Amino acid sequence: MLQNLLKSYTNLIVPDNIDVSFLITENNNEKTLHNVIAEFQRYNITSEVIYTNEPALGIASARNHVLNYAIDHKYDILTFADDDEQVEPDWLLELLKERDSKNLDIVGSPVRFAAPLDKLHWWKNIIWRGVNQVNQGAEKRARTLYDQGKASKLKLATGSWMANLDFFRLTGLRFDTSLGQAGGEDWQLWQDAKEVGAQTGWTPYAIAYETIPLSRLKLSYYYRRTRDHARMVYHERLKKGKAGRTFGSVLSRIYKVLTSTLLLPLQKERGLITIAANLGGLVGFIEGAFGKKSAHYINIDGN
Repeated sequence: MLQNLLKSYTNLIVPDNIDVSFLITENNNEKTLHNVIAEFQRYNITSEVIYTNEPALGIASARNHVLNYAIDHKYDILTFADDDEQVEPDWLLELLKERDSKNLDIVGSPVRFAAPLDKLHWWKNIIWRGVNQVNQGAEKRARTLYDQGKASKLKLATGSWMANLDFFRLTGLRFDTSLGQAGGEDWQLWQDAKEVGAQTGWTPYAIAYETIPLSRLKLSYYYRRTRDHARMVYHERLKKGKAGRTFGSVLSRIYKVLTSTLLLPLQKERGLITIAANLGGLVGFIEGAFGKKSAHYINIDGN
């Protein structure tokens, strides 16, 4: 999958006044991607390519490695895209436009799901259509807020993300490594950044595409994903003295499961994903209250 992301980087439109460096960090004890990096360098001779590794396992540790490298080496702006994605040629240009036009500290954009390359089994095709409908609905709601001038309310994940590094130099904010393999550290960073005054936004025009591994096209995956995220959210609330909010979260999940079940004949594929996800969230909040923690990314998909 990484090869596809790097290939899309070779087509990026880069403004004349911008110097771009590419930092690829392998979350591993040793480097194993030399051939992939060498191939990227052959097609990207005008930009610096840096290849490092982060031995401390966990997405937060890997992202902090990149963030600290960028700060220590006096870069101005940092962007993130995940290794299972590809970006459009104007991706960087559109993120920069939004950042510069509104003087933003952090800006995000849509990550759409790439259409499967191979014909799917009928059940996996149902799951894919469902998650794609859910994702399209989320992008549509985000676009509505953007058009209303309320993009600052949108939670920003790092799948398609740009940051002003002076903000991180000033605040010292980093991704929370205490979350371990739980995930959710990008949304947590957004929340922490908002609390210290970050100006955040979103643009609908910088598009990235995520490839979903076949192993994720299961209702059980979306159940586990939201269950593990809910556990993480509970423990973060507990640390901040806000665990009481969990009661409302549990009631909300119960309501969504019941209404989605009743509306399943109308919602179809999307309804199945909504039921699985909200059941996971319901169980996750309850398990979190009983002390259970998440390790969602202890196992990974794709290659």
